[in-house]
Amino acid sequence: MRSFVFTLGFHEDFAIRRLTSKAAQKGEPILVFTAKPAVGAVQKAYNSLREFCRRVDLEEPSLTELDLSDGPRALVEARNLMGQLSGLLVVDVSGGVRALVVVTMLALLALGRDYELYAASETGTGFELHLPAGVAKALSRLSEEKRLILAELAKSPGLTVEGLAKRLKRAPKTVRNHVAELKKAGLVAARGRGELELTSWGRAVAGAPGRERESG
Repeated sequence: MRSFVFTLGFHEDFAIRRLTSKAAQKGEPILVFTAKPAVGAVQKAYNSLREFCRRVDLEEPSLTELDLSDGPRALVEARNLMGQLSGLLVVDVSGGVRALVVVTMLALLALGRDYELYAASETGTGFELHLPAGVAKALSRLSEEKRLILAELAKSPGLTVEGLAKRLKRAPKTVRNHVAELKKAGLVAARGRGELELTSWGRAVAGAPGRERESG
């Protein structure tokens, strides 16, 4: 079960692309945030999105206008609404004004929920940023021991759990549990015979230069 969250401006194409690429299903909620008041162009984009969802038998998107002139209140409202959603949050902040995107992101951080994030241009041209599920949560809740593991792997890619345990002077079982959580978060990958390396996101969190081959 997933729930979809979009920030909406004058174009709905990005939201339709995301729903299609993620193979959205009937029963998965779709929450749409926009700036208050929703002007004509925004209403038109929302109506087009709603028509698409109706045509392919998805849930009708729920539109919420956030009063960005009162940032704290808008943040609380966004957080509360997203808090009512179930499952993994698939969030696309490719649309809408910058303040809307910022409020939505701050609300996500305040929730402490795991989510998958996308950001691109509304028209689909240029780059697309994808923050995998697990990475965002790890960024805000990474323990000191997990940071030490990332730092060691940044310096010495290919270490095993036993090698890490020896360097960090920790029990192998403890290190193995930490590594399992880091792998689940998408920060560490295994290759060969238990050799560990950082993924691209793991290197970003560790602040390591360069780029290792990403596995798994």
